[in-house]
Amino acid sequence: MSDNHVIDIFLNPKTVAVIGASKNETKGGYRIIENLLTNNFKGKIFPVNPNSDGEVLGLEFKNSILEIEEEIDLAIFYTPNSVIPDILEDCIKKNVRGALIETAGFEEVGEIGLKLKDKIVKVTENFSKIRIVGPNCMGLTKIDGDSDSDAKGGFFSGFGVFDEYRRGNIAVISQSGMLNGGYLRNLMRNHPEMGIRYSCSIGNKMDLSEIEFLDYFIEDPTVNVIILYLESFRNPRKFIEICRKTKSIPNKTIILLKGGMTSLGQKASLSHTGSLAESNQLVKAIIKQSGVIHAGNLHDLFQFARTFSMIYNSGKRLPKFGNVSMMAGSGGAGTISADLTMKYGLNFPTMSEKTYALLKELYPEWMPPNRFALLDLWPTMEKAMMNKVSQEEVMTKIWKAVLDDPNVEGVFNMIFSSKMFSKRYNIPEMAAHKTEKIVFMWLVGEEEAVRHISKLFNKNNIPVFPSLEETIRNFSILVQESNNKRKK
Repeated sequence: MSDNHVIDIFLNPKTVAVIGASKNETKGGYRIIENLLTNNFKGKIFPVNPNSDGEVLGLEFKNSILEIEEEIDLAIFYTPNSVIPDILEDCIKKNVRGALIETAGFEEVGEIGLKLKDKIVKVTENFSKIRIVGPNCMGLTKIDGDSDSDAKGGFFSGFGVFDEYRRGNIAVISQSGMLNGGYLRNLMRNHPEMGIRYSCSIGNKMDLSEIEFLDYFIEDPTVNVIILYLESFRNPRKFIEICRKTKSIPNKTIILLKGGMTSLGQKASLSHTGSLAESNQLVKAIIKQSGVIHAGNLHDLFQFARTFSMIYNSGKRLPKFGNVSMMAGSGGAGTISADLTMKYGLNFPTMSEKTYALLKELYPEWMPPNRFALLDLWPTMEKAMMNKVSQEEVMTKIWKAVLDDPNVEGVFNMIFSSKMFSKRYNIPEMAAHKTEKIVFMWLVGEEEAVRHISKLFNKNNIPVFPSLEETIRNFSILVQESNNKRKK
């Protein structure tokens, strides 16, 4: 990753001016300062507001950016939209390298906003004098350390609340501010196993767009998963070109959610970010040619990201063929899983002779195991009870045998999580068991037990899912990405 990449100044500034800083704790100009300070930004911060004097959070106000003696890397704007062109002129005089405009009121509001944009284009000489992220965004976030660790902090330039977070290998590029605000905060609180490295709200994309951020994150070795929420494509050809680069990078995946796929959605995106309508035919062609993973909604976008993140963290290879085994204590769940397995293009392979011979010893004669890798575990539990053998020991033997089968790439395991069934599985051993195979868990049962068991599996990069269909669909996405990378 080049040290002089245009995005570097926005994510790694050494000096920041907050224009529109405020003493009022309810104002965004206050919260930006607070977020930078409380999350241990290591650079220097200069509050700028001609209508304020004294200090805010121990930092002295400046009336103008021109009063600051030091060089300024980045100016963060939280001001009325009408004053921005004039302040940008001062930034250019000051040789400020980048402007992050969080203020709204540009293309998305119609003629008045478009005139302001034209002024900015003229003042910046078509962005040759200063580069801009935004407007109409919620800032940029770079997480260097977990919120509850000694390494806590990074660069938090938004005006949302950032109090619980974990550093991970996911980068977010979004035209929706909520993905660097409340939605992201909620995700990190409820899914601590899903860490974020960067979250970038790019708003209307007046200047810099998904193109520059994608290019930056593809080269960043700390990022494995890039997720995008876009309402328009700045440069479809360039987008396809950059995305296709990831096909030759083993541990890099891009996941896209495209907004405005319906006539009503297109109207909404025009009023949200000023994005013009793009035909579904064009969007589908871009998705196909770029080779990105396409998510149909926010839930899938982040669930797919979590799955890829955990698999890359585990060091396991993506599955090539979709040969899976389903292990469940319910015949009905097995039948449903067979239907879903076919629906998502996966397969239950025939197990090896060695695996089948071992399983036959553990199953009763009246209900032998299938030759293919769909296992109803209930008969083995009954045999264990009749013979007064540890069910936990039997489950562990089956688990390890299937994982060792050369024909199986991944295992889905349904576990009833409750006190009644607590002695049927050695959860700590299952969670810590080292295998090259991908393991997904579908947990059902008592909420407290599910939460406790989930933590053990998540700690070992074993994804846990709330439904059978989500379990199978997420594995199919891994196979899809594996095929994409082989095609290049």
